[in-house]
Amino acid sequence: MTTMQALLEKDKERFLHNMAAAKSSAESVATVEEQLSRILSGYNGEEENDRIKNTAVYLIETVSSSAGLLNCDGESVIWSKSQYRPGISKPRRSAWFIIFLLLGILCLVAAGGGLIYFTDSMPPSDEMMIGLGVAAAAAFFLFLSGIFSARKKEENRQELYAETIPDGEKTYHILLNSVLTMDRILEQVRNEELLENKKALMEEKDSLKKEEVQLLSDLLESAYGEGNSEYGKQIISEVKFYLRRRNIDVVDYDGDNRAFFDLMPSESAGTIRPALVIAGSVIRKGLAAGE
Repeated sequence: MTTMQALLEKDKERFLHNMAAAKSSAESVATVEEQLSRILSGYNGEEENDRIKNTAVYLIETVSSSAGLLNCDGESVIWSKSQYRPGISKPRRSAWFIIFLLLGILCLVAAGGGLIYFTDSMPPSDEMMIGLGVAAAAAFFLFLSGIFSARKKEENRQELYAETIPDGEKTYHILLNSVLTMDRILEQVRNEELLENKKALMEEKDSLKKEEVQLLSDLLESAYGEGNSEYGKQIISEVKFYLRRRNIDVVDYDGDNRAFFDLMPSESAGTIRPALVIAGSVIRKGLAAGE
């Protein structure tokens, strides 16, 4: 009898190859579900017991419904270390900025020279001095504001996004543990059914009347004594069919089942009266000629 463990181990290389080819968690889930379907198909293809087959279907469906857990990681965000190092951003300045800056400086120098020249040639008025001072101060402060406004602090943060794909080898071992558990459950179901069947047979054995069993056994003994006659064969066939419907096996002597028979010394071995057996228990011993 094959097991789910054997079916998975047989498909190990194929499963690992498909897991390695998966490009996302969703594809990994599909690979696991496909493998579970293959296991169920292979297992129930060799199993004859309907109860075991149905149990296997329920177990595979349970594990398959849990395969989606491989695809529930959510969004993974990786922050670079540079986020802890705030710096100063220095944008590139155009050529026009440099030109206008130089022109502004030249104008200030010219204004200063002119002021010195005029103050030597004529006495300046108070209004003239105040106006020139205010103009120079304004130009100077505008220059400074332009310089410092072009330099600003900002946090150098970088975000990197990553998708986590399940590891094929780890997934295989998790799946292997799952099928081992399913095999144990299926074996337990099988044993429980055997016990139930044996209990039912024993109850039927207890319900058989001793007189009925003895009558049928004697009828078989008479039919066996007829040799290969058509009448004897017909009686044996009909009695066996009736007993089989009562779950009673008609057992012939083969040398290995001596415990089912009373033996008579003889030069050749053979069945004189078959044994009647139910669930491995003898309800009436047979009679055989033993060597």
